[in-house]
Amino acid sequence: MESKTTNRVIEDVSALRFAQVRDLRIAYREGGVGRDAVILIHGLCSATFTWQDVFETVATRHRTIALDLKGYGASDKPASDYHLDTQADVVLGLMDELEIERVALVGNSMGGAIALRVAARWPDRVTRLVLADPAVYSSHLRSRLVRWLLGWNGWLGRVTAFHTLRLLARSPSFIESRMREIYGRMETITPERVAAYHRLLNDPACQRAIVATLQAWDLRAVERDLHLVHQPTLIVWGRHDRLIHPHFGERLVRDLPQAELKFLDCGHAPQEEMPIEFARLVNDFL
Repeated sequence: MESKTTNRVIEDVSALRFAQVRDLRIAYREGGVGRDAVILIHGLCSATFTWQDVFETVATRHRTIALDLKGYGASDKPASDYHLDTQADVVLGLMDELEIERVALVGNSMGGAIALRVAARWPDRVTRLVLADPAVYSSHLRSRLVRWLLGWNGWLGRVTAFHTLRLLARSPSFIESRMREIYGRMETITPERVAAYHRLLNDPACQRAIVATLQAWDLRAVERDLHLVHQPTLIVWGRHDRLIHPHFGERLVRDLPQAELKFLDCGHAPQEEMPIEFARLVNDFL
């Protein structure tokens, strides 16, 4: 196979820029030139480095920005308000700060849900969408489990989840075991990648943001407003995604007015597992 990942993980703050988005300092990486802009939006428990193996390829054709969402990576991590629409506000605010009038959005997992919210709420600002294994439907089993585990008692659920996550995140072996459930191609799980996610998830402020995100988790608006998303959309799904089953991709291509679906032989993170193929699909579509 042609796919190839790199052991180099970009976490150095010197590789990032910062923008003041309302009351938040948001970190982002920027490259490329051109009139057409692309923003890459990571998923839960991730950061800009998830795009490291596709960033330069996309940037050969487009002005390309990858941001750390509120609560993740090098961005500010306040204690509260991690609703999907709040993260959509962050994306729009970054666009305004960077004077980007219209943009194509590429989102993985939770990032796909955020991209859909931006497209539905500000349709004139979004030209196209690429959704990689996006979280969309409330009927998804893991979405129901999140609401059940954290929603039954807000304060107690949050405290219990935070302390559990803090203990588990101390162990690189635990993180590697979770990655083996997420990725479909085990060669993606290099020591460098495990170490990068360990550093990310071992930050108590990020842990609190993750728990707050899960407690605010609600995909009903994403699903409800799919009919408002008229932008041409490419859906890319890993055939071996065990986190969100590929049949949700088949459902989504029917529910979006202008969508096409492509499958890759990977798991939940095609940008990390099959970066050459994924970047080619993105560039060909955009």
